[in-house]
Amino acid sequence: MTNPFRSCRALVLAVALAACADNPTVAPEQAAGVYVLASVTGRGPATGTFTLSPNGGADRQAHFTSLGSPFDQHFIGSFRIDGDSIAFLLLPSDKPADFVWPVSGQWLGSEFTIRYPDPADGPDIVERYRRQ
Repeated sequence: MTNPFRSCRALVLAVALAACADNPTVAPEQAAGVYVLASVTGRGPATGTFTLSPNGGADRQAHFTSLGSPFDQHFIGSFRIDGDSIAFLLLPSDKPADFVWPVSGQWLGSEFTIRYPDPADGPDIVERYRRQ
């Protein structure tokens, strides 16, 4: 007699493996490099870069001109890529370490986006970065 639980476990395992194959994790060393701001929608930065390190570190530098006086912003932290998603946990380099900016977007191979709310309640800001 066939065990119905064995068939169910086999089906669950097959679905899980298929999901993993469709949504692979990209190792940090594969994504490492310098990414330059290619486009922005909303009131995002005028220029910017992300440096992704082989150890999973991230460094974001941005220059804003559209929000009154021009200013620079520097964040450091970490990143993780799962399938077509990229997520960052970033700390401002000039603020206490208890402030963390969790921001995420879409991983596109040699490019990625990040999306976050406009601080003045405008439409979301979407930044697109391209590997240099």
